[in-house]
Amino acid sequence: MTGGFNYIKEENIVTAIQKIFAAALLCVFSAASLAQGKVVIVDIQAAMLSTEVAQKELAKLDKNPEFASLKAKMDGLVADMKKLQASAEKDGLTWSADQQSEHRKKVEYVRADYELVGKKLQAEQQAVMQKVLQDLSPKTRTVLEQLIASDNIGLVLNSQAALHATAAYDITPKLTELLNKAK
Repeated sequence: MTGGFNYIKEENIVTAIQKIFAAALLCVFSAASLAQGKVVIVDIQAAMLSTEVAQKELAKLDKNPEFASLKAKMDGLVADMKKLQASAEKDGLTWSADQQSEHRKKVEYVRADYELVGKKLQAEQQAVMQKVLQDLSPKTRTVLEQLIASDNIGLVLNSQAALHATAAYDITPKLTELLNKAK
């Protein structure tokens, strides 16, 4: 007695494989045709921070006297660093060990002040940006859902998750525009 498949001719096997392959292709293409919409990327945070509301809040921060004072202090510290660097380049070779040590100490103090002021400025900006993001989140969710429905979008990816996407796939500017128009 022979095995169950020994009596199937070779051409029948080829035909069966072709039928299976064709059925698999049909499944793939029918699944693809059933999938709705297009694929896009978006940077929601960038969209929100690019809105007119966000820009007004950041402009208000720039006009804040305390923030302006910190920025002026930062500019002064940058100027001090440049002066110290120029002084070292000009006269550094003629300085004694004590003068070099004193110069390094001044540079370190100015750098520490620069870093502290920079952290304060950054903290103020981040606080404003966090408030803007928090305030705009509900509106952004609604506008994004409307955009998804109106443009027949089937998949939205965070732009940082995409390895590559041309500008045509990026809906961030469109989201910003719609947020600016939304009330």
